[in-house]
Amino acid sequence: MPAGLRVVERWCAVATRRIAFLGVLAMLAISLATALDISLRAAFNAPISGFNEIVEVLMAVAIAACFPAGFAQKVHLNVDFLGARLGDGVRAWLEALGALLLLFLFVFLAWRLGVVAADLAAQGRTTILLGWPVAPFLWTVSGLFGLGALVQLVMVAVGFEAAAGRRTGGASGRTVAIATVGTIVLIAVAVTRLDSIVSWIAPAMPTDAVVLSAVLFAVVWMLILLLVPVAAAMGLIGLVGAAMVLGTEPALVVLGTEALEFLTNINLAVLPLFLMMGSFASVAGLSSDIYGLAHAVVGHRRGGLALATIGGCAGFGALTGSSLATAVTIGRVALPEMRDRGYSAGLATGCVAAGGTLGQLVPPSAAIVVFAILVEESIGRLFIGALIPALVAIALYMITVAVVARLSPDSAPDAGRAERGALWAALRRSSLALLLFGVVIGGIYGGIFTATEAAAVGAGGAFLIALARGRLGGGAFWQVMGETTATTAMIYVLILGAVTFSFFVGAAGMPNALAAFVESLGLSRYGVIVLLLAIYLLLGAIMDPFAMMVITVPIVTPLVTGLGFDIVWWGIVMVSVVETGLITPPFGINVFVLKGVAPDVPLSTVFRGVLPFVTADIVRLAILVAFPALVLWLPSTMVN
Repeated sequence: MPAGLRVVERWCAVATRRIAFLGVLAMLAISLATALDISLRAAFNAPISGFNEIVEVLMAVAIAACFPAGFAQKVHLNVDFLGARLGDGVRAWLEALGALLLLFLFVFLAWRLGVVAADLAAQGRTTILLGWPVAPFLWTVSGLFGLGALVQLVMVAVGFEAAAGRRTGGASGRTVAIATVGTIVLIAVAVTRLDSIVSWIAPAMPTDAVVLSAVLFAVVWMLILLLVPVAAAMGLIGLVGAAMVLGTEPALVVLGTEALEFLTNINLAVLPLFLMMGSFASVAGLSSDIYGLAHAVVGHRRGGLALATIGGCAGFGALTGSSLATAVTIGRVALPEMRDRGYSAGLATGCVAAGGTLGQLVPPSAAIVVFAILVEESIGRLFIGALIPALVAIALYMITVAVVARLSPDSAPDAGRAERGALWAALRRSSLALLLFGVVIGGIYGGIFTATEAAAVGAGGAFLIALARGRLGGGAFWQVMGETTATTAMIYVLILGAVTFSFFVGAAGMPNALAAFVESLGLSRYGVIVLLLAIYLLLGAIMDPFAMMVITVPIVTPLVTGLGFDIVWWGIVMVSVVETGLITPPFGINVFVLKGVAPDVPLSTVFRGVLPFVTADIVRLAILVAFPALVLWLPSTMVN
């Protein structure tokens, strides 16, 4: 790599990290201020005036501050299904192309957000209660998007240098300069001549809007399989499709307004705050506390450590909302102990991989939040609807452990008697974790505060616990900031692409056409659900859950609700089935994560160990489909 490019790349990483840390610190401040607002409201009926307006504008800026660092860290979601089948050279060029397309998307977003900010400035738009001018905040957001685009331009240059250097043994500075200038020219042409580009493409496309949407949906899949970031594939194809259906200018207007509504929607602040809560909870050592409690409750039974692992995964998943984080964190605690006690490698790794999937089902869950965002449904209702299905999942996993231990006694040795006083000691250690979960979920269920307020209280509470335990020294605090930055950037860029594509398929009438096609098949409505679940199980074997959801939810959910099914029920069923995909052979992501935690265990052993839990997941899906009340009863009792 040319020395100048290396310096620029390093500078981008350092500078954007500092900007992102300021954004995440602002999120932390918002979470603590939210807790104060709730306290003032409850104790004195005197909430902070205009607090929701403050959160809306500041969260938009804080979230946008994460994007440049996300680009510098290359945290974008790709589907690497064909990666192993491609040579290193081809892969490098495809990754460079993907980086270029992602750059195009962010240039358009920065441009259109700037246009919206200029329009609001011309109108003199202010917030309702506080009278703050809105435009300066949106200019800041647009500027951060623009900074993200500049950082991504550097990543494009790095990508092309890496691809060209594989053939020549190192690309020259002149080659990199030519590639960079060429990229800038292409961007200028795309921005100024988009209408001409669309007119040039249109004759090769079907004139029927529904057929066009089906073709472009296939193009999205093709690009994704060619290692293009999911956000770029969906966002750009959605923009081009909307331009063909509605016209170029209306499509660009929609791009800016949809992005603005998404970033300034106070309900969406729940996502980065829950991510922050999970990171602080992990640093605070709450994972060990929860695992210790589960061990004290069931550890003395045959297979007790495996049972405790399931319980620990469920408890820690409730604090992190992440399947992968749950599998890794609990795996590091539980695997060494199980293997030292003589558990088989298959059962030990299998129960951790499967237990990790509980991280997205037990609320609060990032996957449930993403679904709620995409379908504009109540996050709180979905969280409460997930509680009983989560208990069913935990019970079935524990039954699975018991069955495996009975059929193969050598895989799970007898643990002996429980230690006197161990349960009370574990309860004392885990009391803060239980209190945090109870406050967050109980507050939502009781109508004490909204899902966003619950996320803020959870993040602030986890921070205070970590601070009180002295766990934020030695770089741990900045580790939390970095984790929150990377995950926020990845998920929000993904959803920005998804909402653009979702608008296009809705405008083209694809959901209605799909519903008509399914009706023509003559399947019962439950037959349609079984077919969809089978498709999701197949997709889950090769795709990340977030990618799967953002691609399919805009098309599938209208079909399901059109058949008369409740959207909350479908959301929980969908999250359940995509989480099953995390452990479904041959490409279950959790299995590969566990391979990293236990590198000496063959993948075949992990897959064999996880198969009984896949069976339990299929049984759970059948139960949820047969008895929708398991999902819908608790939300129906919520305090509004």
